[in-house]
Amino acid sequence: MNRDEHSHHSGAPRAPGHKGAQMASLIQRIVQMEILRGIADPRMRGLVTVLGVDMATDLEEASVRVSVLPAEFGSLNIQALNHAASHLRRTVLKESRIRHAPKLRFVLDESLKRAAEVEAAMRAAGGEHDGDHDGDQGQQELSEKMDN
Repeated sequence: MNRDEHSHHSGAPRAPGHKGAQMASLIQRIVQMEILRGIADPRMRGLVTVLGVDMATDLEEASVRVSVLPAEFGSLNIQALNHAASHLRRTVLKESRIRHAPKLRFVLDESLKRAAEVEAAMRAAGGEHDGDHDGDQGQQELSEKMDN
């Protein structure tokens, strides 16, 4: 069986193809612009960034992954965005040429927060390690560059 035959195996659920990826990109761009314009909800606070959009295989629903800084505003922002989801869906329809926009569901993506925590832990471990090797000039230079 060649590769093309294998990729069109019937019966297995398929991830959205080109159309799904295009729609996800379009939704991400439009929703981010609307957030930047401002959503009239007092729960919206801090820096909100749309990290990505995950489309359902039938293209009927989209999970919009957002990051919020500072992190303590995360749940409030998610509540506000889910409250505004139907408005944002209409905006996607209005600003694009698609006939049907998926139902939007906003989820908090804490991957950036976890990455920052890992980086901070690595810096802390590196700082302890630097004290053991006073002559390691390269390690100190790298640490100084990371701090700047």
